[in-house]
Amino acid sequence: MTAGILLHDVDTFIECRLLIAHPNRPSVLTVRQANAWALPVLTPIEHHAAAVDHINLAVFRLFGLRTFVRRLVHDEPGHTDYRAILRYYEMEVIGELARQRIGRTAWAGRVVLDEMEFESKSDREMIEAWLAEFESVDPSDDSRPVRPPWSLPGWFENASSWVQRHATGKDKPTQAIPDQCWTDDRLAILSSPSDTGIVVMTATGSPGTPDSQDTEEWASRLGWARPELIFDDTARNWRLYRTGHLR
Repeated sequence: MTAGILLHDVDTFIECRLLIAHPNRPSVLTVRQANAWALPVLTPIEHHAAAVDHINLAVFRLFGLRTFVRRLVHDEPGHTDYRAILRYYEMEVIGELARQRIGRTAWAGRVVLDEMEFESKSDREMIEAWLAEFESVDPSDDSRPVRPPWSLPGWFENASSWVQRHATGKDKPTQAIPDQCWTDDRLAILSSPSDTGIVVMTATGSPGTPDSQDTEEWASRLGWARPELIFDDTARNWRLYRTGHLR
């Protein structure tokens, strides 16, 4: 296996559709096709749903937007006759909203959604479900499913600032915005190059849930050497490591 790349079975077709949320209002980015609108779509070479760095890179190359994958919203397994996997990811825009590099795009919100014709029925349904969830958010409602902290708006900005504060000296990041390497319900991983290697932040969902038992596993999966713990924020369950690429 190539370090950092999870190649999928050649008989498996994976399609990733993206719910890229507007930073200031409840709407998502859509792209105009020949006769209808659609969510942005990628066909990745990486198989694991939590390996998301390639998604952010593709969005930047296509639209000039820096993004963070909040969560996998929907994962539809392959059919019996062929293995077609359909995934929907929710994403947020980091920093200022850049001008989209591809024309014929629009931000679809509740006001304009009914006037838009979609190429895929499932795209419209997913946008409607996302808007309904956004509009029904009530912090006092304990009956709602608990989401990992990193799947909530604003988490990435706080985590990036935390990395900048605690990664100092030889571990100081050489880029302002960390890369997002991994995101699932249990673990989020951010990384940034430093003068001496790589500085890595991990976050786990529940206080007291260790990631130390899995450090060698996720480091090996991402093509890194065994990580060394720099700082442990037990209150938030955030950890900072130094590592480097395997030789």
